[in-house]
Amino acid sequence: MPDRDDRAQDHRPLHWSLLLFMAAISLGNGVLMILFSEQWYLCLITPERASLFNPHFVVDVGAAYLTVGTALLWAALRRQDAFPLVTMALLFSLLHAGNHAYEYLSFGNPTRHVVVELLGIWAPVVVLGWLSLALRPDRPGHRLEDERLI
Repeated sequence: MPDRDDRAQDHRPLHWSLLLFMAAISLGNGVLMILFSEQWYLCLITPERASLFNPHFVVDVGAAYLTVGTALLWAALRRQDAFPLVTMALLFSLLHAGNHAYEYLSFGNPTRHVVVELLGIWAPVVVLGWLSLALRPDRPGHRLEDERLI
C-alpha cells in the first residue's frame, strides 16, 4: 500500500481517466493528421472547401495536437504538474474553438459533421476548462495532500 506522500500526488479517478482519454484523442488525432493529412482533411471538410487542402497546414495542426496530447499525458502521470499543462491544452482548445466560431460568424462556413464539430472542437473546451478549474492548486482551503480519491 502506498504511503500518504505517494497518495497525495495521485489524481482523483475521474480526473485521471479524463486526462488519459483526452491525451489519447489528441495524440491519435495528431498522428492521423500527420500520417494521413489529405484523407483526414477530406473526411472532415465540406465538399465546397475540399480544394483548399494544404498539407503543410494540416501537418502543423497535427503537430499541435501531438503537443497537446503529450502535455495531457504528462498531466495524467504527474499530478503536481497537471494544472499548468492542462491550462496550456485549454488555451489551444479555446483558440481553436475561437477560430471556428469566427469562421461560422464571418464566412458562414457550415460544418459537414455537426457531431464531429461538437465533440472535436467544443467538448474539449468544456472538459479541459473543468479539469483546469478542478486541478488548480490555489483553491481556498484546498491542500493537495488532503484530496480523497473517489
